[in-house]
Amino acid sequence: MGTNSVTISGASFPGPANVQAPLHVGQELRITEQGSSYYIRCLPKDFPDYSSTRTGRPQQANGYLLTLGPYSVIFDTDGVPVWWDTGVSAPGATQPSYATFINPTTIAWSQKTSAFQLVGLNGTVKGTVGGGPVPLDSHDFELLPNGNYLGIEEDPRDCPAVPSQCVDLSSWGLSAQSKIIDDDIVELTPSNHVVWRWSAADHINVAAENANWHYTFPDVIHMNSILYDGHGGIIFSARHLDAVYRIDMATGTVTWKLGGTATAESLSVVGDQYAQLFSGQHDALIAADGSLTVHDDGTGLNRPPRALRFTIDTATKTATEVEHITDHRARTAFCCGSAQKLAGGNWVVSWGSNEFMTELNPQGIPQITISYPGLFSYRAVAVPASIASLRLGMDAMAAPLRTIGGYWLVASDGGLFSYGDAGYYGSTGNQTLNKPVVGMAATPDGRGYWLVASDGGLFSYGDAGYYGSTGNQTLNKPVVGMASKWSYG
Repeated sequence: MGTNSVTISGASFPGPANVQAPLHVGQELRITEQGSSYYIRCLPKDFPDYSSTRTGRPQQANGYLLTLGPYSVIFDTDGVPVWWDTGVSAPGATQPSYATFINPTTIAWSQKTSAFQLVGLNGTVKGTVGGGPVPLDSHDFELLPNGNYLGIEEDPRDCPAVPSQCVDLSSWGLSAQSKIIDDDIVELTPSNHVVWRWSAADHINVAAENANWHYTFPDVIHMNSILYDGHGGIIFSARHLDAVYRIDMATGTVTWKLGGTATAESLSVVGDQYAQLFSGQHDALIAADGSLTVHDDGTGLNRPPRALRFTIDTATKTATEVEHITDHRARTAFCCGSAQKLAGGNWVVSWGSNEFMTELNPQGIPQITISYPGLFSYRAVAVPASIASLRLGMDAMAAPLRTIGGYWLVASDGGLFSYGDAGYYGSTGNQTLNKPVVGMAATPDGRGYWLVASDGGLFSYGDAGYYGSTGNQTLNKPVVGMASKWSYG
């Protein structure tokens, strides 16, 4: 590598250097040359296929969190995976289906047990929220300023046993006593006690406001994002109502509605080109300047997904569309997606059910594209953690290769002495052998070795497997050494 002096995992070479350094999954090798550092880390065999193309200057310094298959993955702004976890690196962890940051040191991911697991960057489980009597839906989860959490709970209504929980859907050709799946927004403490609850079906006329998704019955609301707005309100997106709502937490009233069928709370839309504003929208957020951003999937309308931004004027009851971004490679989206406006003006967008995400400038020109064939990520989340802290987290899950070079010395009684980065995994120094040790061989990753005695007795340590020996046979001549053969996977 190069013609200058280089340092490879703590060992200095005059350059150029040609070094073989077997690594195990997740392990880091650091190379430093002329003040610049380069990091190499081994990916797992089942890591999702991906490619990245950088075509501009991304503003998002710390990269993007995606959920791809069983993996939560953070890519840096060069499109390189710098952190990942499947939820099996620590006791009690489970595989994520959606992951998001709740603060710069903690990722929350949804579980099949209807709970969110809180995981540190080092893979350790910090806690679990939801589950049991509070089954949380996987679509969204948020840490509130008071230390409590905000989540969504799917609540099948107790109909017809409790008539007041039935919904009249006779206008759809269904029963006047229909049993629907309600969506409740819940505030719960770290100890899993619900301290506030709001029912969508108790405040919204589902029969009138679900105009286009009758076929999804009984899932007639399908809340897919929630956000505390910092002013005593919650903004949520309801996919099957084609609308975004704001509610007041103190009174429970709907203060405004954007999209969907017209109601008394509806905002008039200024500047959008379509008669129907949203279809199957996701991820309603508040940008740094106070404007509202939404990922509109455009599901079923033969139009591409869009990242939209609005200014809301509650005095005039208007929502003015001030930004509209698309990517020509995303032609349709049947679900999912996110659109996050960065403080510098760029967008981080996961284009719904499409197999890529992009960071785009305000003109809609991609600055980086990360593709993952055969998969899609429910959202793309701008990462608040530093790249340095992400590397430290990975190093905690898989210790980095600290030094290049090391060796073992073995005595005839099997005593083993290790130096440099050669690890000690055991020896026969405290045993009485029938014959002296005459050789040893290491596994390619350096995490184990074999010792062999002159009678062919074989002793394995670390990750060295035992496959048999001649220790119980009478040999014509003594064994004088050994060699290892390794096949990967």
